[in-house]
Amino acid sequence: MKGPSTDSLRNMVREFIQRTSNDAMKTFVCACCASEKDISNLTIFPLDSIPNPHLLVPIHPHPEHKLFRNMLLEPKGVDVNGNMVNLCGECHLDLHRNNLPPLALANNMWIGPIPDCLEMLTLAERILIAKYFPTAYIIKMFPKQAGSAHWDKSKMYSGFKGCVSTYTLDPKLVASMIDGKILPAPPAILSATVAVTFITPSGKKEFSLPDLLRVRRHRVREALLWLKVNNPLYHDIVISEERLQSLPEDDIPQEIRETARHSTDIEAVIREHDGYVPTDTTDEAVDEEEINDHNSKSM
Repeated sequence: MKGPSTDSLRNMVREFIQRTSNDAMKTFVCACCASEKDISNLTIFPLDSIPNPHLLVPIHPHPEHKLFRNMLLEPKGVDVNGNMVNLCGECHLDLHRNNLPPLALANNMWIGPIPDCLEMLTLAERILIAKYFPTAYIIKMFPKQAGSAHWDKSKMYSGFKGCVSTYTLDPKLVASMIDGKILPAPPAILSATVAVTFITPSGKKEFSLPDLLRVRRHRVREALLWLKVNNPLYHDIVISEERLQSLPEDDIPQEIRETARHSTDIEAVIREHDGYVPTDTTDEAVDEEEINDHNSKSM
């Protein structure tokens, strides 16, 4: 067997670059189902020419619905000035066949915008107000540049990458620390659901943790007050002022700081990313930190 010719290799590399370029990786929001899709799946329609628009009229109107020509559409997928609408291939095909797309907002899939008091919560704050804990987070922090001797503080947390691992865990360890009706959860829940590992070539342990682990006491209180009034699952909760006072006013909780550990195994990082993350070895390159957020599910 002969290997591929030089021209074939060049063509394959050229096609790969084209298909993974910034233009090729662009996305759009479908006005019908509000899903973010690849740009290659985009069909643009004039607002007045959507096939079978009667299908997109909501059956159960809500005061907060944003309607366009009586259709319930996602505003991010509508160009109001140009009266144009983005549709993904699946929604377009269903509408063309006079079928209501299963994921259409008008098919009772609308949940409304996320309120500010919930949207601005950090990862740690979301854990503290949660009633259930299906996910644990293992956060690895390391320099991007191979052989780095230090981290440039001005460039920290510039990259976020993640994957999901599912395995069996014993939920009793978490369940023993919580009461379904008393919130927020005890701060100890953070050390049971969040693990941080600093991977640096030196023996010095870094203590600069990302803002996603920050806890602001007043934000947790505001979120719980909103949920108690607006979410039926939270209507009977008891907001514990004692637990709120145990949270920092605006800082990384000690439960996370004290459990953070250090590793010097840089080679493990290189092996983990080998094949799909370019390694920066130039002298001019700036050290960057990437956080590999592994969501370990099924608690």
